[in-house]
Amino acid sequence: MHPENYSLSNLRRKNFELEKVEAKINATDIFAERQGIYLNEFNLFVARFNQIPIFIHEINIDCIKANKWFLDTYAAIVQDFYYTKRYYDENRKPTLDDVVYFLYEDLMVCLDSNYSTVRFLFNQTDVSKVEEIVNGIHKHKHRKERRKPTISVLVNTNRGIATKSLKVTKPKLSIEDNYNEDFKEVHETILKRLTRKNDKGIVLLHGKPGTGKTSYIRYLIASTKKNVIFLPPNMATAITNPDLISILIDNPNSIFVIEDAENIVVDREKSGGSPVSTLLNISDGLLSDCLNIQIICSFNTDISKIDSALLRKGRLIAKYEFRELATERANLLSQKLGFESNFSAPATLTTVYNQTEKDFKYLATNKLIGFKT
Repeated sequence: MHPENYSLSNLRRKNFELEKVEAKINATDIFAERQGIYLNEFNLFVARFNQIPIFIHEINIDCIKANKWFLDTYAAIVQDFYYTKRYYDENRKPTLDDVVYFLYEDLMVCLDSNYSTVRFLFNQTDVSKVEEIVNGIHKHKHRKERRKPTISVLVNTNRGIATKSLKVTKPKLSIEDNYNEDFKEVHETILKRLTRKNDKGIVLLHGKPGTGKTSYIRYLIASTKKNVIFLPPNMATAITNPDLISILIDNPNSIFVIEDAENIVVDREKSGGSPVSTLLNISDGLLSDCLNIQIICSFNTDISKIDSALLRKGRLIAKYEFRELATERANLLSQKLGFESNFSAPATLTTVYNQTEKDFKYLATNKLIGFKT
């Protein structure tokens, strides 16, 4: 019989006491090491019950509503509880967070409002009692709203590296107006691939600062329904390490964005410390077949310095060099923005959009050092 067909509820559990193999956890260990986190519920469970807990994790829960429902239903049998209150998003009133309830033989119910998660830890409590609460909590999942452009960033928590979503302002961007004529076809290829399910590959965007790379990436984020995760260049080198591999597993079919990726995509022969192999493994190796992750890299360095392995067919979705806007297009865009000035040469997007801003350029002065004669 396949393992999936076995019911865990039919298995007979044996009592396993930790004190037979090691000393109990110190009292100070029940407090989380990282700031902003109140209790380490796993250590608290072991310290209180001297047992290894069974763990159930529910995500995307509206913990405010779930907590109200829980108290309305189970307040009479709550044996003990702990909680914190914090200020979030400039709220005038503090929000209830990190609420921990104890009930039944050894059930811990932990509501984390900040991360919209509810965790259940138990060992001797009857599973049916736990599942009853889990099913009730599950009814308070956040409703699916119309998707707003967001990007996830990697953050450290007391449970390891996690993602935190941030809102991204959707730019009022016209591809025809803001980029040169040769970009439209490239853009259509990129957008088609990034919106395709279970796809993989790399997009390389390079060019001088101020030519519109970041604005375009923001536009792409707002145009796709996939999860978009911002990966700092210093973390890209360790993406296959155990601490970060779980992020990949938890976010298949996602888009990873690496800005200022010069040190990530540089030729391995020219830089012994180049993490190009990591990118190749994610985008076109064994990991890519399981995770279907696409990667966008933007950088200022010349494409000739990039490792040639990144440019192979089947691996590369598209590459494009962002240049100054052609003179005619720069003038058309300038007029649409309400400016009366005309450009006599190609100009960057930054120059076109910020014509009224003061130009703070450092003017070097050559000072002669010597003696007057």
